[in-house]
Amino acid sequence: MSFVPLARDSACTNCRRRKIRCDGQKPKCSPCLTSDVFNDCAYKNGGTTEVQSLEDQISVLEARIQELQSGKTSTTPKTTGHDLQRMGSEVYLQAPSSTVQVSASGFQDIPPVLSQMLLHSFMHKSCGVGFFLNKERFKRSLAMNAEGEMPTFALLNTSYLWGTHLSSSKNPPGQEGILVSRALQSSAHALELFLFSGRILEGKYHTTAAASLVLSSGAHKIRSSFPDASGYLATFNVNTFSEPSDAIDEGERINAFWAVLTLDTFWNTVHGVPSSIPYTTPMARVDTPWPRIMEEYTQASFDPRFRSSHTIERFLSGVLDYSIPDSPKANFPRAAILFEHATFTGIQLFSIDILIQRFLASKLPPDPAFEAPLDYQFCMYSLAHAADIQLHLPFASQIDISRTRIFTAAKAIVNLIDTWGHVLEEEYINPMLAIIWTIACKVFLDKGIRMQYFEARALFERVMAAMERHPFPLMKQQLAQVKEASASCFPASYAPY
Repeated sequence: MSFVPLARDSACTNCRRRKIRCDGQKPKCSPCLTSDVFNDCAYKNGGTTEVQSLEDQISVLEARIQELQSGKTSTTPKTTGHDLQRMGSEVYLQAPSSTVQVSASGFQDIPPVLSQMLLHSFMHKSCGVGFFLNKERFKRSLAMNAEGEMPTFALLNTSYLWGTHLSSSKNPPGQEGILVSRALQSSAHALELFLFSGRILEGKYHTTAAASLVLSSGAHKIRSSFPDASGYLATFNVNTFSEPSDAIDEGERINAFWAVLTLDTFWNTVHGVPSSIPYTTPMARVDTPWPRIMEEYTQASFDPRFRSSHTIERFLSGVLDYSIPDSPKANFPRAAILFEHATFTGIQLFSIDILIQRFLASKLPPDPAFEAPLDYQFCMYSLAHAADIQLHLPFASQIDISRTRIFTAAKAIVNLIDTWGHVLEEEYINPMLAIIWTIACKVFLDKGIRMQYFEARALFERVMAAMERHPFPLMKQQLAQVKEASASCFPASYAPY
């Protein structure tokens, strides 16, 4: 097919800017239609474009804000734009007749009101989704005239994407797809969303990418006693972090590393492979100190001379570090490490068993008075009990003590659900709980457990009820598997789909 040249100035604005050939097709030319980035095709003098439509919707929103601020409420029903409705601390989007679309490039293409609402939904629950930055500093950085660095393009759009998921409104699928493509420019912060959405393969891929990112940046060697002496950094000659600007900057880096290691360790273990970060080998030994709650970095900052080494190895050997105050923030990665070692224990069963028992015994039950959020405490304790199950499950059919241990651990998970399940958000819970609750169900479905403990069925039903209360995609996948497995054990109550 021959190409028909267009009249002068007839190419779309994208093709003109990219200096490529445009075929002039409307509403979208072929180059824009096939592009993942430049798909907001627009023509000069070609009627209302997507950009113009978006600008019109911004004008409607701005007018509505001015109306609300002035205290005047129009009695004329609105036919376009978004109505804002506040309920408690939540902001909901309702779009009865039109929706605000997001174009695929640029920072300022989301209406300010919409971006504020999405960020509000995200920040309200950011602690539960692995957000490791200082929230107040992040909020200030979003201001138009803020000093210092603006959030990266990918980080900002990941936050918008989380906002769409945590909001009660229904957002257009196309809008979510664009935000996903933007967010993937930063693997480290988008991980948990894939796992929450049940997109395990993609989540695993980006978890591995994030692990590579933290290693290549030297995040495992923060405050190391042996900086750049050997291992990954020396072998691959990579560029590491510059010096942190202050205690908060350093704290964000430390917490980012441990957030990635926790996710990578847990989800790789679920798939039957060790962590992508070989943290006990000389190549990638972790010297970075354990994470802390963000306020602790400023309230009790590190001594300038403080140095750290063999962080995980010291924990696994039972050595306690008294050089700095311990933080409840450190317990989650420790529980994930115990979960991995319990699953791949080999001949180290006895030493890991002692570590798990000591870890659980040293922690007070969840309490709202503690600095760590209740949902964080809930998931950490559940993960530690799941590690106990993983350690003893292979031996439960032959060893009575192991059978008792897995039942006791699974029952402890149920007791956590009964006591503190109400603190979990309806819209979002840590996707790890979908796996942890499935592990508990597996215990109650075991034939030996059902024969020895008459309450196994009632406990199983309580876990099932919790899973049904949180029907996000990954939980629904696990629930379907559990129901299918339970059909032969409790056929009267549970039949497969």
